[in-house]
Amino acid sequence: MRDPVISCAVYAFDMLIIYIFFSRIAEKRFSTGKCVLLGLILFELGSVVNLIFRNNALINSFVSIVTYFCFGVWCFKLRPFQAAGYAVCLTVINFALEVGSILLFSALTHTESTAYNTNLALLIVECSTCKALLFLTCLILSYIAVPSARWSKHQLSLLFFPVLSIACLAIFWYICLQDGITPKIQYLLAVSSLLFFGSTVLLFITYQHELEIDSERIRMKGENERLLTEKSYYDILDQQNQQLMAYAHDAKNHLSAIQSLNTDPAIERYIVALSDQLKTYTSNCHSGNMMLDVMINKYVLECERRDIRFDYYVRFCNLKTVEDIDLVAILGNLMDNALTAAEQSEKRFVSLETTTRNGYSVVVISNSCDTAPETREGHLVTAKEDKRLHGYGLKSVCKTLRKYHGDYSWEYNELENTFIVTVMIGSSQQT
Repeated sequence: MRDPVISCAVYAFDMLIIYIFFSRIAEKRFSTGKCVLLGLILFELGSVVNLIFRNNALINSFVSIVTYFCFGVWCFKLRPFQAAGYAVCLTVINFALEVGSILLFSALTHTESTAYNTNLALLIVECSTCKALLFLTCLILSYIAVPSARWSKHQLSLLFFPVLSIACLAIFWYICLQDGITPKIQYLLAVSSLLFFGSTVLLFITYQHELEIDSERIRMKGENERLLTEKSYYDILDQQNQQLMAYAHDAKNHLSAIQSLNTDPAIERYIVALSDQLKTYTSNCHSGNMMLDVMINKYVLECERRDIRFDYYVRFCNLKTVEDIDLVAILGNLMDNALTAAEQSEKRFVSLETTTRNGYSVVVISNSCDTAPETREGHLVTAKEDKRLHGYGLKSVCKTLRKYHGDYSWEYNELENTFIVTVMIGSSQQT
């Protein structure tokens, strides 16, 4: 691999293979484009070192370990000891596959093991075959590392494609080593082997990308179904609240009548106590937006149950222009996140305030939060353990706000340990 072009190409293929392996066993820290770009820089630096030291096996192995480790830690959410273990394992496998395949075909064809050093076409075929073997091995290792999270029977059937590709590449290699094969035929086989290997890798990258899109679509569909279920739940709560408030109103009138007829001080005190309790109930949120009232009353009870202080002020902006299902998507997701963080904090408080500003309806939600939220590229990341199954609440908020020409921003006050989300809601695009 002393030829610079071949060396750069080999290391680029290495990067794609390792990227596919790491992306199947761990979550990416950045977007796919940034991960690939950073990976190319790391691996091409390794290629430069390889050229400088003239393909020294010991130095090349050390550089590979360092490159794999940095790639795993910087671009993927792997713990250092995990990344180090995978780096060593992949380097050993890569070296063993290269040496083993070269020695095996040299023995089968009775040729020198260093024949590829003087034959560019043979070098290309040999590199393609070795990388195809590495690719197949990495796919199998990813299945062993994560046996259930990323694979299905349909996905496992795709392993037949790289297996068949390796068989074809091995045949190309065998033909290139035969006596009487012209250089033109060798170069044609070399180009074919490159295209064969490239198509195999491209197939898996495309399939994995489509799989991620399908998973995203299914999860967003589940999020929409959850919002519809919550909307139905709030509708039922609203009906119950209307019935209870009518009953409370009648009960107050009855108590007032009894109070006017009563002369017993003990009964008087009892009636006053009951009246105060009814006032407390009927004094809950009455903003003029029934869905907003039901949601706030629900969170009042939820905060009481969790021992969280909840303050709200929605008198001058009742979000009446927001459709009920959209209000559930925006407030429901943000308030659920706020309650979760507040419950785990020391101060345990949540506040909700609405106002108007420059023609926008503004919602400000604050909550106590003892630790700064995790972010990726400026975006919030769910704190729940399985991030593949969670984190779609904020995506639903963003999707809904786009309908109203709106957006949201957030900040974390480290001095007061307070997390603040500010939501700007404009007019609906449908109006």
